[in-house]
Order: sequence, then structure tokens, then C-alpha cells
Amino acid sequence: MRKLFSPQTLNDAVVRPRVLYVEDNDDNWRVAELRVSRSYNLVHASSARAACEILCQPGKLYAVLMDIELRGSTLNGIQLTQLLRGRLPVRSLPDYAQRVPVSRVPIVIVTAYGDRHSRSELIAAGASDVILKPVDFTRLNLTLAQLYIDRALARGSG
Repeated sequence: MRKLFSPQTLNDAVVRPRVLYVEDNDDNWRVAELRVSRSYNLVHASSARAACEILCQPGKLYAVLMDIELRGSTLNGIQLTQLLRGRLPVRSLPDYAQRVPVSRVPIVIVTAYGDRHSRSELIAAGASDVILKPVDFTRLNLTLAQLYIDRALARGSG
């Protein structure tokens, strides 16, 4: 007898890409978790230290969603972005950040401070894109999909 799969069984079998969300505000995290976790395995870091711990773990990340302001953290989201791109001197880093590997993982800055930092400044720091809060989750999902397409095209041509 042939086994039929329910949509739930099919969804459980699908491996969702792992996305790190560095966000210090629990409400913002919960909303994102509700809106994004259907398509992505969303991992949370509420501080720079927690983000660095996750970034040092083995396992591939599909993308990083990065808040700029991280209350109580030594490094902010811009500095974490620069760290991932290898643009911060190791000697200036806190101990917990010194082993974070340089990465080409796409980084999407998610911020309420678009008036403090220009898009071009954030892209120059190493971000792949910038999304303003309150988050338009349709735009965020389209951005993540476009990053996937861009990566696939780059692999195909190289």
C-alpha cells in the first residue's frame, strides 16, 4: 500500500535554512519568529556575546538579520557586521569576539535607526541590505529570497 503524505508531514521533512537574528528586544524577536519561522529556522541572539557564540559554532548560516542597537553589549550591530567581514582589528575586540571567523554570509541590517545611519554607510560596513523597523515582513522574505537567488547565480557562474 502506498503511503500518503499530509502537508504537515511534507513540511516537517523540509529542512529550513538557518537564519541568525541578532535582536535585543524580546517583542521584536517574537514577532519575527512568528512571521519568519515558517520558512526559516530562526536562531536568536540577544547580545553581541550570544551572537559571537553562535557564529563560532559549526553549522552553516543562510543569513544574519542584524539589529544595530544592542543594549548592554560591548559591540553594536555595525561592529558585528564589520567583524564578520574581517574589518575590525582583533586587538580591539572583546575576548568573546576574537574567534569569530570572517564570513561572506549575507547580513541584513534590521533597524529603527535609519535616520542615524545611511543605507550606503551600512552597506559599506558589510551589510547586504537594510530593512527599517517596523519590519515589512513581505519585503524581508523577498530580500531573503533574492539573496538565495543571487547566491545560486554566483555559484553557477563561478
